[in-house]
Amino acid sequence: MKKKWSKNFSLAKLLQRLSVATALFILAAFVATCICANRAYAQDELSLQINGFVDTYHALQSSYPHKVMSSRTRLRLEMRADYGEASLYSSMNLAYNSLLKDQTGAFLREAYFDYAGNFLEVKAGRQIVTWGVADGLRITDLISPMDYTEFMANDYDDIRVPVNAIDLKIPGERVSAEFVFVPVPEYFVMPSGEDNPWTMQLPERTRMDLSGTPEKRLKNSEYGGRLRFFLENLDFSLTAMRTFNKSPVTVASYNPKTDSILIRGVYKPMNVIGGDMSIPMGEFVIRGEVAEYFGEPIALANSTDYLVRNTFNALLGIDWYAGNNWTFMVQYMHKIVSDYRNDLGIEENSSMVTARISKELLNNTLKFSLYGMIDIDNLGYYVRSAADYLLSDQITLSFGADGFGGKRGTFKTYKKNTQIWVKGRYFF
Repeated sequence: MKKKWSKNFSLAKLLQRLSVATALFILAAFVATCICANRAYAQDELSLQINGFVDTYHALQSSYPHKVMSSRTRLRLEMRADYGEASLYSSMNLAYNSLLKDQTGAFLREAYFDYAGNFLEVKAGRQIVTWGVADGLRITDLISPMDYTEFMANDYDDIRVPVNAIDLKIPGERVSAEFVFVPVPEYFVMPSGEDNPWTMQLPERTRMDLSGTPEKRLKNSEYGGRLRFFLENLDFSLTAMRTFNKSPVTVASYNPKTDSILIRGVYKPMNVIGGDMSIPMGEFVIRGEVAEYFGEPIALANSTDYLVRNTFNALLGIDWYAGNNWTFMVQYMHKIVSDYRNDLGIEENSSMVTARISKELLNNTLKFSLYGMIDIDNLGYYVRSAADYLLSDQITLSFGADGFGGKRGTFKTYKKNTQIWVKGRYFF
């Protein structure tokens, strides 16, 4: 009887959260429609545009006890004011999250000044910086970190964290140059809190503190540059930057007085030299990235300390646009640790494979997609399947599932978080 009551209680909570979120979704859509009716204003050379979307997302654990994994609704407002070659852009989220209370409220996402001249382009403010050509993997794309509050069970664009930066570009038809300066770097947002089903479970008398990021001083700023070359059948870039490991390296220490363990995050500066390339070949596009990380921190296998090592990182991807609205994408990523020691927490050679398949039907109104990641060394996997149906030019409904598993590693840890989900989005 106790087990049956637990199931009914979870279902009741789910229905209650869905009803609240749906009501908020309808209200937000109504407000957005009213805004949309007056979104464009122009006088002389000044123009103002307001648009955005409303979406609602709900996920349920596929196995017992069928817990609600996520339940959130969001209104995204985007404003752009243009005056000649200059513009101001800002976006913010008005969010309601029934599970994570600190995710409810108004949050500024991006806000920057943009100037696009013939000889110089400037973007200054809170922005997302994207480098490289990889799909969902990070080789040279190291400036904007990731928000793993719900791990990977989110759209990739929503996982990216904006940074306060100055981005200078010298445009050109064949060659362009770019320099980025980030006075105060941002770091990965890791899942935390007892109410978050994505928070890692820790043993008794163990706590985690990942707040030890570098001081907000000029000496801890980030900066980097890249040269981009645009040839007839080849685009490639050369990159150099000074950055940090954005994902914390965790080390543990034991306190005999309190008989407790503290796990803290380590963030260290590292220099990066690399590049990327993209080659179109008929229906195919070949993509690649390479980078040498100088001074990357790596935890020991016993997690009591870390060592600094140089690592070589490479990625090769092939995209095939096969016709009839079929798309196939495959990537292989490899990491090599220099001066390897057997007591390091990772292998000397480690690999990751990703694959993406999509097919559009019914005059491109229905899209099926399958995305997967395979951690070769830990025999772990993550798979997301989705179906997106375009009800109109403004409304999209999506259904899908996320699966985790493996022998070792993070994907195995999240096996219990395998889930099904539904999402609705209204653009205005």
